Amino acid sequence: MGCLHVDSSRDEIGDILARELYVSAGIDPSQAPGAPRVAAAVLGESYLQAVPRGEMPGNALLRRDGPRWVINVRDGLNARQLNHAIAHELGEWFLRCKGYAEPDVEELSGRVAAAICVPRVAFVAARARLGDDLAALSAEFRVSQSLMALRVAECLGVPTALITRRVVRTRGAAWEWPPTREQWMAFVAQIRAQPNGIRVSQLGDARGRVVLRAG
Repeated sequence: MGCLHVDSSRDEIGDILARELYVSAGIDPSQAPGAPRVAAAVLGESYLQAVPRGEMPGNALLRRDGPRWVINVRDGLNARQLNHAIAHELGEWFLRCKGYAEPDVEELSGRVAAAICVPRVAFVAARARLGDDLAALSAEFRVSQSLMALRVAECLGVPTALITRRVVRTRGAAWEWPPTREQWMAFVAQIRAQPNGIRVSQLGDARGRVVLRAG
């Protein structure tokens, strides 16, 4: 599994901040318009600047350009990648505007980004139509199945762990998840052999990623 650590979080903080951002943008979150539109509403229509792939180390970068903020994005991103990238930088911008310290900005921006992409009110409506089909929900909101799995846990409170090669992220209600890398590896092997009420699923859009859902 490589270098593994656990990232636990309070689920509601992303919702609270994203809701404030939607209010400031004057956009109805129930429509789930996607991060590019929300960013245009708060940063201005010309906020987005494409950069050749070889000139950017990541998918997006928030920066000041004189009196305004712009988001540089790597040229050639697909719709899902663009939505993710802009949401993360938009979350970072909003946290900085609200005076959050840099360590908190880094910690919280991902959670705010997820709630920007998948507003809770829109998720409830989509789930009523699509059920618990993770692939269908991901396509509905133009997000990865990894983000969607964590967002489902945040919205429904189901204890959930997303396991990648480098990190384990937990969401939902409190659960007695393993505290160390070695224990996680043993735990996954045990659950595969004997689930004990924990559902194990492989994500369809990311190789090697596993989701555990308890209860």
